[in-house]
Amino acid sequence: MLDFTTNLNSLGFEAGLSEVEKELLFLRSRSAGLTVSGCAHAVFVYELFRLLRKKLSAENGCTANTHLSVGILGGGHVGKQLAKLFLHSSDLKPCDINISTKRPENLGEISNIGVECYFDNIRLAKRADLLFLCVLPSHLPQVCSDIRCHLSSDCLVYSFTSAVPLNRLAMLLEHRFIIKPQYEFVACDDVTTIWLLHNQVSAALKHEEVLSASLPLSMNGGLFLDQRWVSAVLYALLNMCTAAELGSGKTLLLLNELFETKTFTYHSFVNSPSASDPNKPDDLFPWVSLVDAQTKDTPLTDLVLRNKATLLLLQHHRVAGEMEKLETSELQSRLSSLSVSSFPGITSKNCETNPLNSLQSTDLSRTVIQPDNQSKMDDNSNNKESPQSTEEPSASLGKAEAGDTQESSTSHSGEKKALPPMKPASTWTSVAVKELKTKLRQEKDSVVTVYRGDIMTVHVPVVPEAKRVCWEFATDGYDIGFGIYFDWSPVTSRAITVHISESSDDEDEDDELEGPVVPGDVEKGSKSVNNSNLGEILPVYRQDSHLAVQGGSHEFPGDGTYQLKFDNSYSLWRNKTLFYRVYYSA
Repeated sequence: MLDFTTNLNSLGFEAGLSEVEKELLFLRSRSAGLTVSGCAHAVFVYELFRLLRKKLSAENGCTANTHLSVGILGGGHVGKQLAKLFLHSSDLKPCDINISTKRPENLGEISNIGVECYFDNIRLAKRADLLFLCVLPSHLPQVCSDIRCHLSSDCLVYSFTSAVPLNRLAMLLEHRFIIKPQYEFVACDDVTTIWLLHNQVSAALKHEEVLSASLPLSMNGGLFLDQRWVSAVLYALLNMCTAAELGSGKTLLLLNELFETKTFTYHSFVNSPSASDPNKPDDLFPWVSLVDAQTKDTPLTDLVLRNKATLLLLQHHRVAGEMEKLETSELQSRLSSLSVSSFPGITSKNCETNPLNSLQSTDLSRTVIQPDNQSKMDDNSNNKESPQSTEEPSASLGKAEAGDTQESSTSHSGEKKALPPMKPASTWTSVAVKELKTKLRQEKDSVVTVYRGDIMTVHVPVVPEAKRVCWEFATDGYDIGFGIYFDWSPVTSRAITVHISESSDDEDEDDELEGPVVPGDVEKGSKSVNNSNLGEILPVYRQDSHLAVQGGSHEFPGDGTYQLKFDNSYSLWRNKTLFYRVYYSA
């Protein structure tokens, strides 16, 4: 019987959209592109680990334990597509895949072929050699709390949760063996035609055009993968060798053999000549945090920048399950100019001890010295203090008056003195969102709209009558970025003012900030301050202010002006209704 509705445009998804909504259709293809490329890159990492595990087993004369156990935490759209891609495009057996999800009954299609699907995050973490995080950002704190004491130190965590910064994720997991790809979009005409060719990732990656677009630096589909991902992947391979207690000499031989090249040398990995001695091939390479590899410049970073074409090797055939079918000459030509950086061994950690003590966070540009105790990570994390604890705030000194006052910048010539150290801020959250909003609606200038793409900066000068600045804020419906700086420039006015700027035209001091983070990127955190009077107190990160009141306080470090930034620059079309108050405390 003939179906007359087949391919009928009037019944299609686009038929019911307005002209304004049709302008946003490109977001569908972007979403599909992220899913396809993200899953493809994850499977490629597995293939590399599998081949290296096989070579390590042969090196140690043991062939019994050559397989890798893959754990997928989250059985939603991404988790399900990733599992299907593993089953269709790799030699991974169903019995070596475990999925933990709140609704394992929805994965009947996958569990029926032998994949273990259950709801037990701890069990998953204990068994996984590679753990793929495919959960919503709102679920991540609880998930990390569940598994952080149960991850083996050589378990690679690969995160699909893009909204949580890498440093924050490392803090939540108390684990630094993490890879988190960062994707960007560039102008491209063929986005829709490429990524919407297929509904399933496994089917899409059989299409030559889609496969080519999923290459790390390919611009065919408008999707660009941060090239630091390459450093992290290759560093992870070195970690794997060191975890197996393989000497640096054999590690180099093994990696060069894996990629059919002679490129890898000691100084491809570390800058310091004393970090690894070529005359002592039995010494282990130093352990280098993958978090550092993705947030700092390394010897490999420069190599990759100068040889971008070599990045094309990092996907194509291996994703399609053709890793071992590559011609040696082809693989060698693609890898001929690639090199990496370094890592050493790690031991299993116990829950009652600080897992970071067993890891060595190594500066790739310096000589490696194993510390007796590693200091705690400075992530300005929330100190769960009650709003009523420690000090009793004084009466509110008024809200920031919105005005056109442009902050003055002082020109400094010559060498600047190092800024005084900053004490961390005390922060807290409260579920009393409704109560705060009801109260602030009655006060002047306490409810404002931060428009899409804008950054609202509240300038709060220190006053001699108080000792601390305090803040509370909440939003309607959606989160907002928030961070605090301190301007050490002399105070010329004691008035609290507000400055609104677009992300592309932020305050003057933003031009002086340097680092790998682009302006307005609230997912990677704020940038380090260089040659500026600004000191960073809290990095700018997205806060769940629509779910809980975000509050805190900070003791005056000296004479100057606080800058409280409410950042909506990452939002393409949503304005944010902000309820806030800023006041002093004695």
